[in-house]
Amino acid sequence: MLWSCSKDGAKTNPIDNSVDEFSELVVPSNFNFETFKNLNLNVNISNQGFTNDYKVKVYDFFPSAGGGLIYSGLTDGSLNTTIRVPSYTSKLYLVKEDPNGSSSLQVIDVVGNSVGHTFGKRKLKGKTSTAVVSPDCNTGCDITYNNHSGNINVNSNDPENTVCLTGSFNGQLNINKGGVIVRICGNATVSNLSLNNGSSLVLTDGASLDVNNLNLNSSSGEITVYNATLTVNNNFSPNGKLTNYGTINATRTFNINGNGELINNGFIDVTDNLNNNGDLTNNNSIVTGGNFALNGGASTINNCSIIVGENISVNNDLDNYGLISVNDDMRFNGGAITTLYDGAMMEGASATLNSSIVGSGTTSLIKVSGNTSINGSGSLNGNLEYCDANGVETNNGNINAPAALACNVYIPTSSCNTSGNGTPSVSDADNDGVADGNDLFPNDPARAGESYYPGANQYGTLAFEDLWPGKGDYDFNDIVLDFRYRLITDANNEVKDIEIDYALRAIGGSLTNGFGMEFSVPSSSVSNVTGTQYFENNIALNGNGTEAAQSNAVVILFDNAFGVLPNSGTQTVNTNPSDPASIVDSNKVTITFASAMSQSQVAFNTFNPFIYIGQDRGKELHLMDREPTDLANLNYLGTGDDNSNPSSGKYYVTENNLPWALEMAASFDYPVEKEDIVQTYSLFATWAQSSGASSSDWYLDLPGYRDNAKVY
Repeated sequence: MLWSCSKDGAKTNPIDNSVDEFSELVVPSNFNFETFKNLNLNVNISNQGFTNDYKVKVYDFFPSAGGGLIYSGLTDGSLNTTIRVPSYTSKLYLVKEDPNGSSSLQVIDVVGNSVGHTFGKRKLKGKTSTAVVSPDCNTGCDITYNNHSGNINVNSNDPENTVCLTGSFNGQLNINKGGVIVRICGNATVSNLSLNNGSSLVLTDGASLDVNNLNLNSSSGEITVYNATLTVNNNFSPNGKLTNYGTINATRTFNINGNGELINNGFIDVTDNLNNNGDLTNNNSIVTGGNFALNGGASTINNCSIIVGENISVNNDLDNYGLISVNDDMRFNGGAITTLYDGAMMEGASATLNSSIVGSGTTSLIKVSGNTSINGSGSLNGNLEYCDANGVETNNGNINAPAALACNVYIPTSSCNTSGNGTPSVSDADNDGVADGNDLFPNDPARAGESYYPGANQYGTLAFEDLWPGKGDYDFNDIVLDFRYRLITDANNEVKDIEIDYALRAIGGSLTNGFGMEFSVPSSSVSNVTGTQYFENNIALNGNGTEAAQSNAVVILFDNAFGVLPNSGTQTVNTNPSDPASIVDSNKVTITFASAMSQSQVAFNTFNPFIYIGQDRGKELHLMDREPTDLANLNYLGTGDDNSNPSSGKYYVTENNLPWALEMAASFDYPVEKEDIVQTYSLFATWAQSSGASSSDWYLDLPGYRDNAKVY
């Protein structure tokens, strides 16, 4: 009962809260002490209309609030890659930048090992249903009328609850019993159909109903039109809920009453006027030959296309995510707020503004071919362009920046917006397919983008114990090095350069250690290396700056830590608070490839950092389970306290599966000299013993997480 099961079925150790020292930890054999996770990122861009590449950026928080860039890639429609984030990451912030400079933001939850989003795929607002299955008349019918002619009445004392009509039907339907469902599976022609006391009507796939008078009299009643056709020949004023997935033809005026709700996922054609006094959510297409009135108390959400043959009167709030095209006048009346989101459009022959119009998200557009009157209570606000072909004739209201009188915004045509506006205008000086505004290197065809680990605004930390293969004091401060990796990529997201920014912060011992990095590509793939620091002149190099006699590209960033971070006559550097502190400088090493490499070849999870101890080049110390390089002396493995087993892929671990090196996905405040990391960080033992399932942010500076007296 002391054992539980992890997700992969391996046994995990119970958490022992009495552990006082690192060496007492007994952790699961499959735990590798990683503080990060690798995520598959899938981003698609649909229906955008540009020929140049889009830029996709991933941030760790809202960019406008100082979020750090994690990844930046380019795509003409589909982007698939791997990113590395701290294990505790729960949300990511995706930005799509168009070639013309406009952008949009999407916040996504991190669940599992994959994250993704499709930009341009309209995210419907309001009440929607994305997957529907039509019922039929084969099951669930209390009574079935097949090829029936005549009237049908269902009263309160009748036993039927579901009435099914198959074949053809001609007559009248009067449903007076509460909760009755009329299910039409054939073709019905009805002079009068009354749904009373919460009764409902369902038109199944392939059905049709031609009705003169259709009355949905109860607010609890419903009409659902699946892939079917409903034709109403007189005025239609439903009081309940109407959901359409097919086609509705209203040959006279269509009124959504105050208790009514219309959700349109199909096509609605109204010959005369459309009046909304209730709730309207349009997810597809509505065409009205007359006027469209949004009256007081109404809620109107347009996610796709509304075409108005005459005038629109906006008397209550309107949220528009698509196109509203009006043949004549657009009138925005007092008290109503009209909001256009993310490239939405409204267009008409003339407009009168007595209320506020707001653009939210990427720039939206109101387009007028004739006269405009902005009265005293009228205003334009937010990311909105107002395009009047003749200029605004009367302006007694307010135009509040960034809203502007302009016609410049490019809005591509789509199935929801057949009008669109403008043409994309972009500059690409180096002709690499990436617009200059999205190109970090607009005059260099070999370079265009970038990505980071841990992030553009932050560093991670590598911390080593250098008494390997013997156990150390587990203060993890013998070498403490902050790092930030940057990949510089071309228009195909292939890597041209790797930049390593690092800052050696502490040397907690007297050994003269060097630091290097192995990459899983051939040494010959590198054209040059810059920024390395050598003090001992005992590292043999190839002509391109990589280390000689290595099959993979290995770069020694420095060969003596004390040359990078000199001490001030003390035994250790920056680990004892009573000693004088040494100044920490940042450094940059750049590895340039002869030809751009795929990101899978040089993904961050392939980087293999290590130290070599006391100027013994063969005495390499790596992170847990990372293989040594060709120049490592393998005779050290399995000696002292090291329990490496190359045949099973185990390297640089003790018998209890403890490492000599840690990598933190954020800058780490390391323990002072001789202070055990378990005693310094309160949640470290919980994290390790739970295989990282608990307290994955143990190394952050949060209340209760550490003993500040033991932190340097």
